[in-house]
Amino acid sequence: MKALSIVFLVLLVNVAHAQQPANDGVMAGISPQTPAILCADQADNRIRLVDPFAKDSDDADLWSYPASESPPSEYIPTDAKRVEIDGEVFILAAYHGRVRLVRFRDSKLINDYPSYSSCHSAELLPDGSIATVNSNHGMLRLHHSADDFVDTKLPYAHGVTWDKKRECLWVLGDRLYRFRYRDRQLSLDQQYDLPQSPTGHDLFPLRTAPKLLVSNNDALYLFDIETEAFQLLSDLKWIKSASQHSDNSIWISDPQRTEVGTSWQSDSIVPVQTSGPNQRHTIAGSKFYKARWWQPVDFSY
Repeated sequence: MKALSIVFLVLLVNVAHAQQPANDGVMAGISPQTPAILCADQADNRIRLVDPFAKDSDDADLWSYPASESPPSEYIPTDAKRVEIDGEVFILAAYHGRVRLVRFRDSKLINDYPSYSSCHSAELLPDGSIATVNSNHGMLRLHHSADDFVDTKLPYAHGVTWDKKRECLWVLGDRLYRFRYRDRQLSLDQQYDLPQSPTGHDLFPLRTAPKLLVSNNDALYLFDIETEAFQLLSDLKWIKSASQHSDNSIWISDPQRTEVGTSWQSDSIVPVQTSGPNQRHTIAGSKFYKARWWQPVDFSY
């Protein structure tokens, strides 16, 4: 039955791909190169793809889930990632208590799995399974379906990223962990102490180099997978999300915009090193938890 569920997901994606070519939103003018920001917006509980250069805030939204004319989600979003299955683009969204896989071109809900109320992030695995990290519960959950899952204790679980070249899952909690994934099972392979404090938060790969952006409550670091070393990028505290722009600059959700909401929410992303005219992108009215540049993640898919 487990094998059938995975085969069904693959067949569903392949049939949709055959009936309507994967176009990554080309009909809406959205391509992998579109300069846009994907954010988990807690102002209205929507996943939003936003044009940071739009002159009018009413024209900024390129895509949202649920759509702007639909009621908002009852769940609070914590993360959103652009993922791919056989060339088809999906959005993997983590919520407090939920993880959802949404087909991008038509906003069709493909998978909807329950998770813990402290779910902070999620990752898609090659066989269609989904991993979620659940901070307050200290748990890494491997979802094979809505009712078929395996929990692994992992203190302070906050971030998760698949590494397709090395066929492993990187998980961030009180340490940076590396898990092997074989036969639908995770096994711990290696772990690394974090600089300063065991309070990992965001985990996201660079566009091409074998390096991971790692934040904790104290700073932002770059972890070199080949040398297994951490490099300090910013000493700003409480960075909730980080990603790399197409010009190779590193951008973070601004942790100092606390006036927009709670201490973990922001409405802006800023570069780690300021060197050009565009030093801030603000999404008016947003209270996002995480926000990253729209990009193919070749490291993972």
